[in-house]
Amino acid sequence: MITKWFYRTVANGIKHSERIKAGDPHGKILILSVPDSGEDILEKILKAIEGSADVEERILPSEIIECEDIQILLFEKKVYRNGKEILLNRHEFDLLVYLARHPGWVRSKAQIYEAVWTEEVEDYENAVMWCISRLRKKLGNNPKGTPYIETVWGVGYKFNHGM
Repeated sequence: MITKWFYRTVANGIKHSERIKAGDPHGKILILSVPDSGEDILEKILKAIEGSADVEERILPSEIIECEDIQILLFEKKVYRNGKEILLNRHEFDLLVYLARHPGWVRSKAQIYEAVWTEEVEDYENAVMWCISRLRKKLGNNPKGTPYIETVWGVGYKFNHGM
């Protein structure tokens, strides 16, 4: 399913975001930041809903995390290294995003498990270690020749972009 995000600035200071899914124009979100009275706000909301307000449409770029030769496209759930797609499962992708959002921050196995896994596993430490091992094999080393995911002995793991 293709999803597009639009940012709209509506006349008189109303900001309006609309998510359109392949042929489904429902799901409007209206964000107000107006110092007017309650009646003025209600009138602006009704105009925005009716579509009679002046609207300026801009397409927002998708969110991307870039570190040296790796691109992580969050909305598309895809990872590229030097332009070549790296196929990851859900846990691998979510773990990579969790660590790559804050390069250099050390995360424990328990923190990673809580952030990435939605289901319970008997031995979460082994599940995290196995996932990191698979992710390291798929990503390879950063430009400095060290793994993108570095072990901090006795503490946890951190994303090392190699800069």
